[in-house]
Amino acid sequence: MVGPSLIVNRAPHGTRRSECVLSSDPDVRRQQIKLIVAVVVFIAAGAVAWITMGGETVEDIAADRAFICGECGAVFEHTLQIGEYTPLECDKCGKKAAYPAETCYWTKGPNDEWKAKLEPTFVLLKKRVDPESDEKTFCPDCGREVVGHNPPPPEELMEAARNEAGK
Repeated sequence: MVGPSLIVNRAPHGTRRSECVLSSDPDVRRQQIKLIVAVVVFIAAGAVAWITMGGETVEDIAADRAFICGECGAVFEHTLQIGEYTPLECDKCGKKAAYPAETCYWTKGPNDEWKAKLEPTFVLLKKRVDPESDEKTFCPDCGREVVGHNPPPPEELMEAARNEAGK
């Protein structure tokens, strides 16, 4: 099997330049193309394997959450274990009053217009503390209503927040 031809020639001003050239022989050219395709497929397969095997599982991502204490307001990260249920013991005050926090990525601008922000405000839903409650929960930062699985602002507002922050 013949590999790609490597031609070294002189560029202007006496510098060396090398380039890879496919053969003009159709059989050799076919082999070269097959080799290039095989290398690309091998690299793609390696990337897919790295992504699927190297990261966290969906279960790990779902179990890793922010919690907020209903007593002292402390926010902390916690990875749920099998059989664990809320309320959890608060890392700060030690009381069994910590519930999963909802995130609010909204804020108000200088002219009371709604804007997105990159760092969320963590909010404790009243319904989490008292499942019988019909009382709505509002973000203490922006005043918007917060619901379970609180939706983030639209992507264009998040992009504007990233641009404003220089990220």
